[in-house]
Amino acid sequence: MRRVGLGGKLCICALAILLSGCVTTTNYRPTTLVRVSVHDQALEVVRDGAPIHRFPVSTSRFGLGDQPNSFRTPLGRFVVQNKIGDGVPLGGKFFHRRYTGERVDLEHGAAAAHDSLLTRILWLRGLEERNRNAYSRGIYIHGTNQEVLVGQPASYGCIRMRNRDVLAVYDIVPLGSLVVIQLDPLPPAPRAVAATAVRGPAVSSPQSRATTDSAPVPPKALPVESSPAPRPSSPPTPRRPSVSSRNAQSRAVAHRVRHRQHPRVAHALRGKHIAKTSTRKTD
Repeated sequence: MRRVGLGGKLCICALAILLSGCVTTTNYRPTTLVRVSVHDQALEVVRDGAPIHRFPVSTSRFGLGDQPNSFRTPLGRFVVQNKIGDGVPLGGKFFHRRYTGERVDLEHGAAAAHDSLLTRILWLRGLEERNRNAYSRGIYIHGTNQEVLVGQPASYGCIRMRNRDVLAVYDIVPLGSLVVIQLDPLPPAPRAVAATAVRGPAVSSPQSRATTDSAPVPPKALPVESSPAPRPSSPPTPRRPSVSSRNAQSRAVAHRVRHRQHPRVAHALRGKHIAKTSTRKTD
């Protein structure tokens, strides 16, 4: 048996270290999967085979592909190679994947003419021949200052997300997770998962502005619509008395008034009444 010299042993050790590093970087966690549908312009996080979150996204406005300088979104299987942005505030701006210290004001909107990388970055590396240039091209899942365009093809190749959504994805998707970018639509999601996709952007309404700096919350099931409360019945309208009843009331009042008169006046009135009746009888 031929002995291996010192140089050969060093080469074998170096090759073993290189191969172990490759296995570590290409390995992904099978318990967490991220699906991106170009058809739906949506991203879904799957854990243990069950979808747990779904968010709107934006893929490239220039179409699909992996050619360098094409600004297109590649398809296929990827791995989350790097996660960048720990501790960066919501709306924090990156330049060459480094936090600049600047924070975009999402409450009052941002310039729509220029796309900025904000809040968090998940850097993808392709696992197939058709997306082998993705890592060198800088294909990311990241937050954007153009949140109003999320939900339609608008990016320069990356997967854009609203800043609150990418913050949630960054926290729940581990390093080394598998990412699949597909042309086909996503399967129908449960109602509680679909509720995460209807949240407004951070700059769309005062309600969303009030929760811009809050931590992401897990999706909740849509509330059950309650039956409307019964309307209070209006009081009955008082009926107007008839003419005959009014005449009867006036006669009763007059009778009470006559009995309340002075005794002398009442006696005189009774005398006149007796005289009239006697006169009529004699006639």
